[in-house]
Amino acid sequence: MELDFDDTWTRGVRRHVRLVARALGLSPQCCCVQGERPSNAYVALDGRLPDFPGREVALLWDERHGWSLAIETHSGEDLIVVEQHGDELRPEPSSVARWARSALRGDGSAPVPNRVGA
Repeated sequence: MELDFDDTWTRGVRRHVRLVARALGLSPQCCCVQGERPSNAYVALDGRLPDFPGREVALLWDERHGWSLAIETHSGEDLIVVEQHGDELRPEPSSVARWARSALRGDGSAPVPNRVGA
C-alpha cells in the first residue's frame, strides 16, 4: 500500500461541497464528505421533488459523475438517482444551487443537463 500525504484533492472536494451547501443556504452539518478516493459526498436538502413528494431528497457528488439528485428509499437501500447535473466534475456552486432549487420547485427554470432515463 502506498501512502499519499498530499491531501490537496481532499481539501478541494471538501471546499467545493461546502461552497455548494453555502450557495443553497445550508449549514455544513447537512453534508457528509468521503475525501479518500474514490471520493463522494452527500448533501441533505430541505424539501421534496414534486414527482416524489413522500421521499427525502439529497444531492450526491462523486469523482466520476459529478453532482446528481437522488431520493431516499423507504427500506434503507441505496439512494435512487433521478437527475444528473451534467458532465462537469466540479461546476460552479451557484449553478448546482440553481439546478437543485429548480428541481425542488418543479418549474424547470434551470436546465437539467442530463435526466436519468431520458
